Amino acid sequence: MTNASNIPLDIAGNQDFRVIGPRRSGKTAFMAALARWPNAKSDSPILSVDPYNDEAGELINIAQDILEDGKELAGTQYGNDAEDQPTYSLLITLKAKFFNHPLPALKNQPIRLRVSCREYSGELIKELRNIANPGSHLVSYLDDCATASGLLILIDSTATKTSDKEYAQALEYLQRELNERLSINTGGLQNYRIAVVFTKCEQPPASGYWQNIDTFLGLKFPNVKTTLNKWRNNWGCSTNYFFCSTFGTKGTPPKPNFKKKNRDSGGTYGVIDKPGVWRPLGLVAPLYWLATGKEDNQLRDIN
Repeated sequence: MTNASNIPLDIAGNQDFRVIGPRRSGKTAFMAALARWPNAKSDSPILSVDPYNDEAGELINIAQDILEDGKELAGTQYGNDAEDQPTYSLLITLKAKFFNHPLPALKNQPIRLRVSCREYSGELIKELRNIANPGSHLVSYLDDCATASGLLILIDSTATKTSDKEYAQALEYLQRELNERLSINTGGLQNYRIAVVFTKCEQPPASGYWQNIDTFLGLKFPNVKTTLNKWRNNWGCSTNYFFCSTFGTKGTPPKPNFKKKNRDSGGTYGVIDKPGVWRPLGLVAPLYWLATGKEDNQLRDIN
């Protein structure tokens, strides 16, 4: 017989997000690592991550057949229609003892949230910067983005300051376009949430700022920070910043579990160095915040 206290309590919240970011910022790897969730620590606040649709199940195959085999992922194709892009639905179950339970009478029950993330190709950022001559299918992506409840923006933390200016320009245009679409709906602007996630935080310079993301943001991505502050003030919406490490660390003291292949202004690119000890860090925190609007430092823990 199933113990009723072990049945997860589904929590309501925003569930439909769009995953955007420059090419090779790690969007598909982020989603694949989340679905695979390998080598979780026994004291992790996360009980499990499970696929909810076939596309999410395919992410596990991607993680096993490509990432764990020391290979690089291919980029997401920039299709003619946003609805052609993959949508990954996942069930994330959290251990009850780690959180302020939404129903104290059921405080021993795990809590579960379902999130659906449609991933856009990094070509979208390039298109957004080319505002004078946008592609014919950009409108499809903007219309689709306006139907979501929030944005998960991934940026490679090792990118140069040149990239900071380019990303800020793209995000400024995105804000203007979404403003026109969302302002039609009452409350659409205020209810929107935007999580900016800096990937590869196991590598410098982000590795020196794990406890102070605001300082890192001001030093490395001041233009992105200014643009997001304006976005938040104009809309009255919520924005937040996170670190994550899709490949995690290895050894003691911890070093990046990363084998570098190449580098350019957009960041540093490579593969998992030791797949046997692969443990992603910080992937759930931004999704939990996007879904609930609540912070949790235990989910932010990237040690």
